Amino acid sequence: MVLNVFRRGTLCLIWLVSLCLCAPVGATATPLVETEASHSKLAVYLETDNIAPGRSAWLAVHIEPRDGWHTYWLNPGDSGAAPILDWTLPAGLQAAAPLYGTPHAIPTGPLVNYGYDGPSSLLVRLDATGDVASAMPVHLYAEWLVCATECVPQFAELDLSFTAGAGAMDPANAGIFSKARSALPEPSYWDARLEVGAGQSGLTVFMATDEADGLESVQFFPAAEGVLTYAAPQAWILTGEGLGVRLERAPGAPQPGSAAGVLVLGFRDGTHGSYDLSPELVLSAASTSTADPAGVGTDSFGLPLWQAALFALLGGLILNLMPCVFPILSLKAFAFISANQRSVASRRADGWAYTGGIWVSFMVIVGILMLLRAGGAAIGWGFQLQEPLFVAFLALLMVFVALSLGGMFHIRLGIENAGAGLAAEEGSKGAFFKGVLAALVATPCTAPLMAPAIGFALTQPAVVVFTIFSLLALGLALPFLALSYSETLARMMPRPGAWMEKVKEALAFPMLLTAAWLVYIFDQQAGSAATFLLIAMIITAAFAVWLWQQGTGPVLRLICVALLLAAVFGFVRMLPLARTSPAAQVEAGDDNAYSPAALDRLLAAGEPVFVYFTADWCITCKVNEKLVLDRDETAALFSRNRVRILKGDWTNKNAAIANVLAEYGRAGVPLYLYYAPGQRKAVVLPEVLTLGAIEDALATNP
Repeated sequence: MVLNVFRRGTLCLIWLVSLCLCAPVGATATPLVETEASHSKLAVYLETDNIAPGRSAWLAVHIEPRDGWHTYWLNPGDSGAAPILDWTLPAGLQAAAPLYGTPHAIPTGPLVNYGYDGPSSLLVRLDATGDVASAMPVHLYAEWLVCATECVPQFAELDLSFTAGAGAMDPANAGIFSKARSALPEPSYWDARLEVGAGQSGLTVFMATDEADGLESVQFFPAAEGVLTYAAPQAWILTGEGLGVRLERAPGAPQPGSAAGVLVLGFRDGTHGSYDLSPELVLSAASTSTADPAGVGTDSFGLPLWQAALFALLGGLILNLMPCVFPILSLKAFAFISANQRSVASRRADGWAYTGGIWVSFMVIVGILMLLRAGGAAIGWGFQLQEPLFVAFLALLMVFVALSLGGMFHIRLGIENAGAGLAAEEGSKGAFFKGVLAALVATPCTAPLMAPAIGFALTQPAVVVFTIFSLLALGLALPFLALSYSETLARMMPRPGAWMEKVKEALAFPMLLTAAWLVYIFDQQAGSAATFLLIAMIITAAFAVWLWQQGTGPVLRLICVALLLAAVFGFVRMLPLARTSPAAQVEAGDDNAYSPAALDRLLAAGEPVFVYFTADWCITCKVNEKLVLDRDETAALFSRNRVRILKGDWTNKNAAIANVLAEYGRAGVPLYLYYAPGQRKAVVLPEVLTLGAIEDALATNP
């Protein structure tokens, strides 16, 4: 008890001294830079006038949302997204990870989020690791999410400028730093252990009995996912070991990689304390998927594991027939024909190489997806085409494939010179590359049966995630793999001949159409200025590769390298343009634009609502819109039933749309929802949309 009183008294004394010395009356905080987004403000404050070489300085990134809105902590809880700070620093400066203030629980219906009501500050330490320039320009790219009933992503790019010097304190900003530091959790001197099981977790904090005297409330905020169910109450008890906290945990939740978190204690005298805990993490065998079949066998959408696996295999097979895979179907068809002249062993090696190319690509994409989601990013399947720079790279790749097929230069795909009988090694390399192309083009779209399988997988432990996506990759590769093993199918293929060279050249045009589609997507995301740079980069790179093949002289080679470097420079120049991409966003004044607030308003009025989520890079979405949604018959059907229509555009990142996809067990678009009058739960329509499916959904009107 004496130790507890001494600690609290010491903290009060430090707080009073800091108020007296660091917050003079009348001082006004002066931000280094400040910006105002649509629903919040962001300002950056510097604690010292400048930064001394070999020393550190502190920044406060201050976020102030509108009244009634909130922002999020490092772990946002059931929904939301943590702030992202991306620093571009000059040589000699390094930025440490931001320090977050103590969060509080924000109930939202059946969910609980972790964050801050009102203004909050992130403290960032800048370290001058050595000699620094007299003037140090710094660029900050920031993303954060503010929510009330609806959620609005916020973005800002700020340019700061620091100077080298002795680092004198800025008294005007002392108050904001004092308040930010007082919001930080205290370092914990207690040892702790966190045991994670199948249906619950147990936190033990080894504290003395007198330190818990007067304890009235306990709440633990984990920094990692998978520790507990956020909305569940936390039961605690004092034992001979110290403080024990029982935390409910959903069966099949992902295993946490860290036990760190913040422990908030409330006492009967009205005081509170928050402590930064780093417990020992103990994962029990029962928390794994193999020891908890009930937790893995079904997910929150009631899908058994065996059914999800079957859906993944069949969905991958059907994906071969989806519009998003059409651009590479001709390439695969040509490979089928050229395979007829090869030995059985070579054909089978090609089949497995093609399968391996798809599988490796899927595993890389899924691994990145899981890492980004674990970091709080609201993304889903096909996320890579939400990044303009990846779209630019893919467009460049498709142009090079087309030029190679057309004979301008040769990229070994394993199908050139088919009449000459390539070696097995060359054929396998080409087959592997075709598999990579198939995966890159196919992943933005969702075939029937794929959506529930992917939605299931992304809520499961890593071993289940990679198993489901491995079956999806196998389904996509299955036709080519079956052909490589079937003598009957091989005999049905036309005989190779000179005509194949002309066919190969003709196949360049579907690939160019694919490149044109990707350039269109890039333009929608990044705008016309960045698109011009992309086209210039493609032309320059293609010319450099062609020029490389015209001779072997050192001067010619030097020119080629210079041209390639110019293309790379143009690519890098697109980065700031892409980040400020204004396109692919539905205008705020559009009455048909989806937002949670717009949907709530229509449902509260008792109106039937049809909501569809699409993206410019989703070919299946565009085919459905052209063949079904944009037809006069469909418009007449909606008009007769007085159905209101909302469109959610997911071409660029949108956390609100990502949350809806997750709510209905989907990881990508398209998604079609119909809300009958008075109903808050939607009817989910199939990914391949038909007028009949819409009529059946509308028949659910009460």
